[in-house]
Amino acid sequence: MAGGMLPPDGELRLGPVTLPAGRRITSALSGDPVAWATVQDVPDAGRLWADLSAAHSQTGLVPFLLAGLDETTARPWESGEFDDSADVTQLNHMDAANLLAQWWDDKTHEGDEDEWEDEDEEFVEMIEEQIAPFSRQFPGLAPASEDRLDPGQLDHVLSSLPAVRIGLVPAARPADVLPLIGWMPSDWSVGALPVAAVLRSWEDRFGARLLEIGWAEIRLLVERPPRSLDAVQRVAAEHYAFADECDECGGVSYVTQITASLLSQPAVWQFWWD
Repeated sequence: MAGGMLPPDGELRLGPVTLPAGRRITSALSGDPVAWATVQDVPDAGRLWADLSAAHSQTGLVPFLLAGLDETTARPWESGEFDDSADVTQLNHMDAANLLAQWWDDKTHEGDEDEWEDEDEEFVEMIEEQIAPFSRQFPGLAPASEDRLDPGQLDHVLSSLPAVRIGLVPAARPADVLPLIGWMPSDWSVGALPVAAVLRSWEDRFGARLLEIGWAEIRLLVERPPRSLDAVQRVAAEHYAFADECDECGGVSYVTQITASLLSQPAVWQFWWD
């Protein structure tokens, strides 16, 4: 794996941070270790995540918080439900704008491209309601943001996180963690590389870093979220194309719903795949 070295089992000290006993997480498919994680939940996990993130340039280890299925971390972390590690050099040849545009088309059109003119009128009306104020042509990527959240806002988010297990993965950047550990977004056959390509783009444009990994969901902490209504709406369109559900909207996520969530809770982005 890229970056540093996967820690051994046991207690761990990384610079100023001391973590309680942990062990390597092994893929049941390959038998290879994919991550290191604390055995028990860790108090003040959000601030520890921030301290470990700040030490990444020295350790080569990317931290994340563990979530799972049915409010436990048994799946996927104890069951080892991970695919083979992917070659993240492939991400250098993946374009987030093209991927999101393709997923937008997949969601907003019925059947094959040759059949789009014959789409059911009820389907078209439903989709147009979901993606308003946009048309069924992907609006393109939102512009990058340079306006950082107040440090107090970020600290409030981190300090409000409950005690959870903390994981570590050797990686050059947070966006690469998912394909490196062989994470598979539920039954989605696309795999983690395209997901990581979009995460890289969000890291670059918005300072959105991987915060939590679960069975079929992830959360990001966003240091430079979009500010203007136009930019937020375009990010909401990206979220709509990206995942089955966004920002805890529940059910089908409408662009207007995602926009409202991004305006009210700009620091954390959440995604879930069926």
